[in-house]
Amino acid sequence: MAQAQPVIVTVTMWRAGREQRGADLLAAAGLAHSEPASPTPSTSDRHTNVSHTRGCSLLVAAPVRVGVDVEIVRRRPLVDHLARRTMHDTELAEWRRAADADRAFLQHWTRVEAYLKAIGVGVRGGLLTRPPAGWSVLDLDLGVDHVGALAVEAPRPIALRVHDLG
Repeated sequence: MAQAQPVIVTVTMWRAGREQRGADLLAAAGLAHSEPASPTPSTSDRHTNVSHTRGCSLLVAAPVRVGVDVEIVRRRPLVDHLARRTMHDTELAEWRRAADADRAFLQHWTRVEAYLKAIGVGVRGGLLTRPPAGWSVLDLDLGVDHVGALAVEAPRPIALRVHDLG
């Protein structure tokens, strides 16, 4: 049996002092301005999504629905309260065992938000919502200062093409 072709997801990353916004990200990635980066799913054959925080901006593009989220790692007041409101029991137990509670919470948060952005609802879609079968959620290696995740409407395999524009 032939192995399924991977879904190719392009991740374009900027690590600049200032956040990059939609049109700037598209131009730098070589996409036409007529293909807007949006938190809502596209009706074309290219789906895009953008996320940015201090020091890191991400643009993703794929032939299927895709979402991305990035957060700067920093201490979060009331992280225990936030974790109890946004995690299921097994996730909460795993989070409590983490060596770095703030980083672990933010990694969880980016996974959830990436999926909610991919389906076009953002955080108003419910922070206890999780992807159904047929979706893949991947953590992005963004170094010590940032955490990020990517949600793709495709079971594995997924091929990431990462472009770091500095």
